[in-house]
Amino acid sequence: MEGILPIIITGLAILIFQVCMYFLIIKMFYKKVRTAKAIVRNGLGGTKVATSKGIYIIPSFHTYEILDLSSKSIRVKLLDDNNLITRDDLRIDIKASFMMRIKYELEQIKRVSETIGATNASNSEHLKELFSSKFIEALKTVARKYEFKELLDSRSAFRDNVIDIIGTDLYGFILEDCAIDYIEKQ
Repeated sequence: MEGILPIIITGLAILIFQVCMYFLIIKMFYKKVRTAKAIVRNGLGGTKVATSKGIYIIPSFHTYEILDLSSKSIRVKLLDDNNLITRDDLRIDIKASFMMRIKYELEQIKRVSETIGATNASNSEHLKELFSSKFIEALKTVARKYEFKELLDSRSAFRDNVIDIIGTDLYGFILEDCAIDYIEKQ
């Protein structure tokens, strides 16, 4: 009996050590995300995305980025020399806001991460650089179809036409809304 007690104590100590190491490893390598964010992990095992749950990231084998999934607003101002021309050849100043976000699907999140990069997709200034020319072109194209009075009377139709021209292929982003904040004849 006296010879067995040290063996039992040693066995329990080893078991407790292993359990502690197991939880320590989980704590070190398991990353979780908050609401409206995603983790994109690259490396061994390919690209994996985790949104509402966590994912294991082993630094020697994986790299990861946090992707912000919240809505982003891009404001476009076409004023003075860089304004719109209507069908009746009037120059108009316009301010518009475009609300966009990443579609909350794993494949779309992965696509955004691969094409734009998680850091760039979370940066509003980079998104403005990337999409503002497309938004401006859509505004100019649609404004050319309307007379100034029509623009003032049917802003919602103008907005809907702008959204239709922009389309759905925005590198995994979706356009939620377009708000025409200001229209004025120059």
